[in-house]
Parts: sequence; structure tokens; C-alpha cells
Amino acid sequence: MGRWVITLLTILASPWLDARPTSTLTTPTGNIKPPPLKIPLQVQESPLSQSFAITKIPQTSYLHGSGYYGEISIGEPAQTFQVVFDTGSSDMWVISSRCESRGCQGHRQYSRQASRSYRVFGRFYDDDSNDGADDDDDDNNEDILGTVMEVSYGTGHIRAWLGQDTVGVGSMILRDQVLGEATTLSHDFMGMPFDGIFGLGLISLANSKQPPPFYSMLRHDLLDSPIFAMYLQPHGGEIDFGALDTTRYNDPLRYTALTDDRYWKIKLDNVHFGKQFIGKRQAIVDSGTTLMIVTPKDAETIHGVIHGAVNNGDSTWSIPCHAIDSLPPITFVLADHENDHGFFELSLPASAYVLDPMHSTATMCLSGISGQRLDRAGHTWILGDTFMKHYYTVFDYGKKRIGFAKATSDPRYS
Repeated sequence: MGRWVITLLTILASPWLDARPTSTLTTPTGNIKPPPLKIPLQVQESPLSQSFAITKIPQTSYLHGSGYYGEISIGEPAQTFQVVFDTGSSDMWVISSRCESRGCQGHRQYSRQASRSYRVFGRFYDDDSNDGADDDDDDNNEDILGTVMEVSYGTGHIRAWLGQDTVGVGSMILRDQVLGEATTLSHDFMGMPFDGIFGLGLISLANSKQPPPFYSMLRHDLLDSPIFAMYLQPHGGEIDFGALDTTRYNDPLRYTALTDDRYWKIKLDNVHFGKQFIGKRQAIVDSGTTLMIVTPKDAETIHGVIHGAVNNGDSTWSIPCHAIDSLPPITFVLADHENDHGFFELSLPASAYVLDPMHSTATMCLSGISGQRLDRAGHTWILGDTFMKHYYTVFDYGKKRIGFAKATSDPRYS
């Protein structure tokens, strides 16, 4: 279980953001700090005729939308790539120039030979296995210096050699960052507008067993505070590293504690949809998931009170577009991290959890709530793009908590 996506939500940096009004920047304690490193995010329509699940849990093939993606650099001289900034996984990898799999076609490819700062990582590995995969290493059946990382996703997989190289994230330089050089990708990656994954999850989740890039930022003292925050809007967004941008929210930030050492996971002390109480749940806050993922039973409960809602048979639901204005919000009750006996509520309106129709003549809209079983207990949800676009979301590693405040609207992204 790593992360789940209904069209892969790619959070990626891009240099297109123009100058914006001066921001007020603070640490979580309220002290004024220098501006954070700000990564602008763009949205791009997926060219595929189906959506893509990018983790270890099979997902629906219903295509609705798009994802966020952005730019990093690797090597000296720098090679630029578009990557998913993903809070639901903890490994970093990009596609290798040695990859011949169909899934590698149409992507920028990393050449370790072109980087003078590249270093091998690991041990000699006898790559003489052939499992029938579309493996493309030029030096198969030879002793190769390095360590292999294999990751299986919901509808695909990758195989990557681990190495170390210089990674650039905005103005930050991470030297000797361990990363995967993917030499095998399944065809599921074809047409996706990104070249790799930039895991922002916790270290315990890393398949490489090596520190993810955010941990490297902390180790090299590149951030004023051990935090990053995400601002997502329908047509773009930003990631703030090291400080908070108070122009991106108006209400006070409210924090709740993490409940897991692998995922950015929190406890929902109660959830209710209008007058329908759903109960306590666990939730992973995942920037790599487009929809909110709830249990199949919870999806039936929620959509069961919406007149005209239809189960699409692929874990997704459709809702009559004309009903949006009359639908109740989904309300989440969370324990207040700064008040031992306090709670606070987050209210997600129908305009956030019902997605715009694909065509202007459509009468049914895709619900932003999908029903899928993610764990044996059947109580885990994922709060993905549908949820995060409504809130400025702070990932506070130092205090092991996540903060939320209703996001302001920016016409350039909205």
C-alpha cells in the first residue's frame, strides 16, 4: 500500500509562474521568516483514454481529469525532469536513458553517463534473471555495480537501479541524493506527462531504505522549519518548503496529530454527510490521489442519500449535475493537536466533492468520492486532490502533525 490515484495527480514544478504580490511568511509558531522555497504547480490533461493508478492497490480506469507536475534537475550539468511531488510515497526515481520499455517512450530520460556528479550506490549485482518483463538493460547477464529497487503499483511496476547524484529543487541543491534510475517500466506509464516520482512521504515507507529528498533537505539544514505546505487549485498550485505562505489562507491553521510512522495519516474522530453520521475513520493525506477514496460501504452510504446518484460499477459514482447546489457538505471532526480536549471541524462543500462534467452537455457529474477497500479493517480513507484543493495543507514533520486552513482563491490557478 503506497498511494492510490484515480488519474494520477502529479504535483510538479514549472517555471511559468509570474511575479505575485509579496507574501507574508511565518513559521508554525508565528515568527516572521524569510520566504520559503516555492514550487509552482501546473495541471495537465492526461492524454490517455483511462485513468492511472500509481500505487499498490488496483484503481478504477475511469478518466476524469488531470494532475499536478513540476520540474527538478538531476546531475552536473543539470538534466531537467517533470516529477510527481507525492506525499503518499517515499522514493525518488526518474526514467533512465537505458530504458527500452514501452512505458519509457515519450519521456525525458536521465543519463548517468552525462553527469560528472553521478556515483554508484550499493554492491555488485548479478543481473542474469529474466522474468519475462520488458527489461532493457544493455548489460544484462553481467556484473553491474549498484542495487536494484523494484516497486509495484496498482496497474504497473518499475525496476530501477539506485545511484547518487546532485538534485536541484528550486534553489536548493541536494548532493549525493539516492535516487532510482528506472530501466523497466510497464506500459501503464505510456502517455503520462511526468518522468518520475519525487516522494515526500515518511522514511519508513521508502522501498530504497534510503532517506527521501525531504529528509536530505533537513539533514543539510536547507530549511528554516521542518515543514512543507501544498496549495492546490483547479489549474495549478504551489508547494512551500520551510515556511508558510499566509496569503494562501484566511482562517487560522488547525493541526491534528499523525497516527502512523509510514504515512501522513490522521484520525477522523467523526465524519458526517448532512444528517448521516458515518463514524470514526483513519485517513491518509495524499497529494498523489485525485479523488477522495472511502470504503465501498461508506461510498454507498454517502451516495445513497443523493437522489439520482449512480454507481458506475468501477468504484466511482456519478451525481446529477443540477443537484450540486442542494447537496450537504461532508464534515470531518478532528482532534486539535494544540488542545488536548479540543476538536475542530473541516467542512467540504458539494462544489468541491462533485467534479465538473467532461462535456458541457453532460447531465451527470463524476463524484469526487470513490469507494475502494484499502485495508483489512476497512476503515482507512484517502484525502486526495478533491479534498486538498479546498485547504492549504501543512505537513509538519518536526511536530508530527498536519495542518489545514481553507485555501484562498487565486484567479491564475482557479
